[in-house]
Amino acid sequence: MNDCSEHGACTLPNFCECDPGWFGDSCNTSEDTDGDGIPDMSDNCKLIPNSDQADTDDDGIGNACDPCIGDLDDDGWLSPNDLSALVSNLLPYASNHYWVRCPTDSDGDGIDDSADNCPDTLNPDQADSDADGVGDACDSDEPVGIVWVFIDDAGVSGHEGFTAYMSKYETTNAQYCQFLNAALASGDITTSGYYVYGASGSNGGADFVGETYYDLCGSGYTYDGATDGGAARIHYSSGSFNVDGGFENHPVTHVSWYGATAFCSYSGYRLPTEWEWQAVADYDGSFYYGCGPNISNDIANYHGSTHPHGTTIVGAFGVYGYEMADMAGNVWEWTSSCYLSDCASPRRVVRGGGWDGGNAYCPVSYRLNFPNPYYTHYNIGFRACR
Repeated sequence: MNDCSEHGACTLPNFCECDPGWFGDSCNTSEDTDGDGIPDMSDNCKLIPNSDQADTDDDGIGNACDPCIGDLDDDGWLSPNDLSALVSNLLPYASNHYWVRCPTDSDGDGIDDSADNCPDTLNPDQADSDADGVGDACDSDEPVGIVWVFIDDAGVSGHEGFTAYMSKYETTNAQYCQFLNAALASGDITTSGYYVYGASGSNGGADFVGETYYDLCGSGYTYDGATDGGAARIHYSSGSFNVDGGFENHPVTHVSWYGATAFCSYSGYRLPTEWEWQAVADYDGSFYYGCGPNISNDIANYHGSTHPHGTTIVGAFGVYGYEMADMAGNVWEWTSSCYLSDCASPRRVVRGGGWDGGNAYCPVSYRLNFPNPYYTHYNIGFRACR
């Protein structure tokens, strides 16, 4: 692996932890939505190509997307009608025949601030999963660090495709811990002994009252170079849930199908069906594994990768296909699908393979099932879609 760039830090041997907005083995790649060669983090017009970055009025919004390019003093009035064009003033002039008010688009996403549910954060889709009037892109209720990827894939022949957003990464311990604390405050979970159970609280999401969500003392597996690999890393003490230090960005384990579904529903998300999951994992149909046509321990965390904790930080093995991480290995992922098409059995499907299994379990088409939706395990987690 290459050395980390200035946009990342080496936190583990041969692994760079990237700054927000940067990815790649050396953290030297950033999102460039408009393809103009300027990373989104530095681009003054993120949705319109403008490699020259021209900004006549020096307001941080490039000419190519600035609806107020004629507002030289940045007071909201266009210069032809502004008596004091170079000095900010409340009205264009005291006695006025017509006023031309300049629209304001602080984040450059093409939506006026007055109508934008995230006026300071780029979000042209205006997604608002929990319908609270605050867009997902800036909603503090959003799980910390979640990254959405929009995917449009026709899917596996004979099954549904996927046209929606899916989480780039598996759900982390930090994200699930945030949910548990929020759900505890809203009365949507309870704790008893070493388990977290569903309850009927004030959140509008689905409740699985009395069902197991999470095993607080779930044991790991000492195997393949790991000690207690995949053990539960979230614990409850003094009225709150906390993650063991260093495991915040590992995928959550010991979460049941009920617990995964409740996490998603709480924020207006859902689990993908198994065929939606496969539509994304096989990319354009050429991927036999979620990491490409072939697999090795250099590009996926499965048996032979030999990591001390079993699981690894999400994304540690790179991104593939639709820029998705860990679609092969790390942890198996719950889907919303029953194993039997008529749901005559409670068995639910998991996909993708885990850190402790061989490559035979990692093909995108491999279907594994677990006997009950309350089941938890050291190698099962999930990712959300919306």
